[in-house]
Amino acid sequence: MIRNTLNSVVQKKFFLMFFTSVIYIAGLFAYFADNAVITAFIIMTLGIFAIAKNYLSPKLILFWYFVFFFAFFNASLRVKNSDALYQIAPQNALIEGQIVLIHQKINEKTKFFFNVSKINYNGEEKNVTAKTLVTLNNPQCDLNIGDFLSINGKLRTPFEASNPSQFDYGKYLKNFDIFTVFYANEYKPLNIKLSFKWNFLQGLNNLRNNIIQAHAKYLKSPNLELLGGVVFGDDAVSTPEEIKTSFKNSGLLHLLAASGMNVALIYGIWFFLLRKLKVPFNITVSSGIFIVIFYAMMTGLGPSVIRAAFMLIFILVGKLIDRDTHSISLLSFVALLMLIYNPAYINDVGFQLSFLVTFGLLLTGPIIFENIKSMPNWLSGAIFVPIIAQIWVAPIQMYYFNSFSLYSVFANILVLPFVTIISFGGFTGAVLAIIKPLADSVCFVFDLILNPVLNITVAISNYFSNLPHSLIQMLQPSLLQIFLYYGIVLLITLILKIGKNKGLIITLSSLCLLLSISWIKFPDKSFETIIFDVQNADAFLIKTPKNKYFLIDSGKIGYKGGKTQAKAIVLEYLKDNGIKNIEGLIITHFDSDHAGGAIDLIENLNIKNIYVNSLNDKSTLAKKIYLKGKNKVKQAKNNEIIYQEGKLIIKNFTANLHGQEFENENSIITLISDGNFDELFMGDAGIVAFDKLKNYLPNDIEILKIGHHGAKNVVNKEFLDRINPEIAIVSTGINNYGHPNGVTLNILEQHKVKILRTDRQNAIKINEEAGQYKIYTYNKNWELIKNDKIF
Repeated sequence: MIRNTLNSVVQKKFFLMFFTSVIYIAGLFAYFADNAVITAFIIMTLGIFAIAKNYLSPKLILFWYFVFFFAFFNASLRVKNSDALYQIAPQNALIEGQIVLIHQKINEKTKFFFNVSKINYNGEEKNVTAKTLVTLNNPQCDLNIGDFLSINGKLRTPFEASNPSQFDYGKYLKNFDIFTVFYANEYKPLNIKLSFKWNFLQGLNNLRNNIIQAHAKYLKSPNLELLGGVVFGDDAVSTPEEIKTSFKNSGLLHLLAASGMNVALIYGIWFFLLRKLKVPFNITVSSGIFIVIFYAMMTGLGPSVIRAAFMLIFILVGKLIDRDTHSISLLSFVALLMLIYNPAYINDVGFQLSFLVTFGLLLTGPIIFENIKSMPNWLSGAIFVPIIAQIWVAPIQMYYFNSFSLYSVFANILVLPFVTIISFGGFTGAVLAIIKPLADSVCFVFDLILNPVLNITVAISNYFSNLPHSLIQMLQPSLLQIFLYYGIVLLITLILKIGKNKGLIITLSSLCLLLSISWIKFPDKSFETIIFDVQNADAFLIKTPKNKYFLIDSGKIGYKGGKTQAKAIVLEYLKDNGIKNIEGLIITHFDSDHAGGAIDLIENLNIKNIYVNSLNDKSTLAKKIYLKGKNKVKQAKNNEIIYQEGKLIIKNFTANLHGQEFENENSIITLISDGNFDELFMGDAGIVAFDKLKNYLPNDIEILKIGHHGAKNVVNKEFLDRINPEIAIVSTGINNYGHPNGVTLNILEQHKVKILRTDRQNAIKINEEAGQYKIYTYNKNWELIKNDKIF
């Protein structure tokens, strides 16, 4: 049966193209995941097995093996790991070059990709060929794609993930061949003549901006953002966070960015209208190609639009020369071309989602529609297209975003007719508005028509967004679980195609059972501590043997309205691991590098108790915490046991010293004891607090979290003689305070205390069970660190 099925599949050329693309993607996966040997061995084993069983021909296996290695070596040749600017950073520098893409405009900040041709630093001038991401803090700037600029600022390397579940900004930028970031407040235009290419793109961008400005006279937020996203791309109009949240919760976030769906809708309506007007087929198709190209340019050429445009153009060209064009084969071919050109596209989430949706619709859609012929085509399409799309993208959404929109299918079904009107109406209006004298009048008329439609679409989003459990937080699935899921979906599709088959039913049942078992979490009875790398701040997660969780501090407040470290690091880790309930949050004191993310934690977690060192703090941050925490907020008491679980005890201490100068010394100090294993967290307290509390502390501890990021006067000989720590943890990063202080480090070294620092080791994990403990540091994965490797 297997031999006959494979022979039947292989004889269909479109499946050959599909499997060739899959093998190529496997080669890219081997390169980016850094597991070429394992992946090559698996493919070779499967190939030998297929040849031995006479399932596939040796020539085909050898060809696919060649494709695999071609993908790997093409990626190694095309994907760079550094450039000239990366070798120079960090520096204060003057750079010259050209804007190649306006990446983002938010409030007073403008971010853009910048091709650098010259750099001046330390009095030295160099010609370079490199690209950087510039963040310009200048509300008065009026920049356009193609502009040549001279910019004075700071050249830095982007942050890379130093914590589990943290977004890796450095890795993200590498997909665009960018290895540095540049921060600046001022720039100077350079008078350099633009080439035809940049003149054209700049003119197109100006045209787009002028049309959006005309729409802005007659449309208000969020209607303007919705029309701008659908017609002009997600970089056209900055979308407020509350609007994004509404559309995200309802499962309609994709509407705020032009996508392949909009390409298909615009061409479909164009084709329908011209055929109704009895325009010759060749003229209809040719003009449709022009429409698709023009729309793609107006949206800023995003990956999903490029994919849809490429595929549709290939199909239309095939129709013009009277050749059959199989959609799956074309989709695979387009994917192959794009990934050969730029292997890093495989890491783009939008690229992955758009191809999966299209593949799912092309593969599963016809089979579903064949089984429901009694239903009108317009109705079956409106209902089942969103369902099929959601089925195919669900695990990828869960993997990247840890969430699932419960009402997404219903919301998408309801908005489809309105989005169709918005897409074609908005695009038609944009085309007519190109005629400058008519632009204002055209926008007025079309906005008058589209405004009610936009209102209905926004109302649908808000309705589903406000329903209970609209967005469900999910565990991050593993790659194995994702493969099992898609295996199940493919088998169900095959069963719907050929009917019930005993072998397929058994295989399907086995995969469902494996997927179910893979979600079972077996009890972890270890005591675990995670020291997050939050730079010169504190944030710790404690897990007890009975899987109860405590948080100590919450990292820094967001920079200039940006994300707090709690939101960017701590909450991402908790979401990935399905942790929602927190037994206790200990806020050692109200400095922004300790309590800065507390509000985000309180808003996003079920926290039972919140312990603070004072209920009378007058700072703005403290008042917000009191207000949000309500009756959960408690003042910590000295020598108070706040939790007990068998031999494990969590106890708080407070020095309660009087005077503003003792603000740090009044931090809550927390002792966690599990039998013969002790951890002491000092907050920002040091030797003054120790002197008052030393009679309460144990004689020997294993782990000491040094106070105040290793500043001066946080330890002395008496302190270390008394508690005799084996390992000292210093939570620190780049700062202007000289943390950790050299004197403090010398005292620790003289006492032969081993030191671990988050600015060197990244996040740190300590696992203890039955008095034995192991320490791990984070570098893409947790790595066990041996005692002789600790400084």
